[in-house]
Amino acid sequence: MVSLPLFPLWLIDMVGSALIILIGWASFNLARKSKLQDPDNALWLFLYCLTGALLAFSLSRALGHILGHILVFCGYEPFWKQIRPYSGGFNSIISLVVAAITLFFHNSQKLYRRMTADHNRMAATSQEILTLNREMEALVMERTMSEMALGIADGIRNPLHIIGGFSHRLLKKTAPDDPARAWATAIAEEAKHLESMVGHFEALAEKKEAFFGQENLNTIIEDILEILTPEMEKKDIRLVSGFYPHPIMGRLNKHLLKVAIAHLVRNSIEATPRGEIRVTTSMERHLAEVIIQDTGRGMAPEVVARVFEPFYTTKVGGSGLGMVFVHQIVEEHRGEIALESQVGEGTTVTIRLPLRFTEAPVKRSTE
Repeated sequence: MVSLPLFPLWLIDMVGSALIILIGWASFNLARKSKLQDPDNALWLFLYCLTGALLAFSLSRALGHILGHILVFCGYEPFWKQIRPYSGGFNSIISLVVAAITLFFHNSQKLYRRMTADHNRMAATSQEILTLNREMEALVMERTMSEMALGIADGIRNPLHIIGGFSHRLLKKTAPDDPARAWATAIAEEAKHLESMVGHFEALAEKKEAFFGQENLNTIIEDILEILTPEMEKKDIRLVSGFYPHPIMGRLNKHLLKVAIAHLVRNSIEATPRGEIRVTTSMERHLAEVIIQDTGRGMAPEVVARVFEPFYTTKVGGSGLGMVFVHQIVEEHRGEIALESQVGEGTTVTIRLPLRFTEAPVKRSTE
């Protein structure tokens, strides 16, 4: 039998152990209820497993302490010394389980965040493609309407000139009281009406204000770079931009150009783990020029030769349509796009837009 002066310390230890068990059970029970309310929540599942392991640890440790004090108090200290290593080993195993659960869910959370980021990126890309498809459909519709209008106008013009010419000759040769004069007058008036319709068709063919507006090319590119700068900073890429000192005004479709140039800049970001991306604008004679240059891994000549082919891609999971859309957008602006690249040295993309599509900004004089 052990003397009683140590009893208060043992009592405090046993009461503390009992409190640890109660707190562990309360935590486990709360996590269990939260998990039952939302079974698909990964956070509640993590807390449920963690509190379960901690409850097991608190039970093992507390019961071991209580049992040890009882055995020592009753004079069975040699027996306690024999079984104590097993109790400590069991506690160590549970500690490893707690650590393993924590590390597992930590890595799972990192993977989940990465999957969420990829999902958001895919959603944003899908939205861009959807917007691009709508814009392209609108452009195709506009072009079809223009071609139809021009075709109708060309088909009607020649017969209309003949009808109008003969009706006017009949009016000159017909007496005022001749009943045929009224018929010739009606023919001439309808011919004039058809001429007006032909004029409307030609105006429709030349009008593109619905999809092309007066835009500043510098502003379009600045907006794109502002959006993509955070992606460059994450990859430790230095952005160097240089803009023509005056506005580059033109009849542009800013939505399509944003999609095209953003796609090119994103390609540079993906191809440049660390380095520099340079985006510049300039004007030379009758051309506005945009140059996107990176110091990335570059492309082989055989890849450069096929980069604008539909469905050709070197990316895993890529559609092979991105550069095709970019090429078509530049062509819609009656421009040209060129790509130069060398493996290990980077890629340079040059877009040239004709200035015949540009209009100088209107300057209002103040008196």
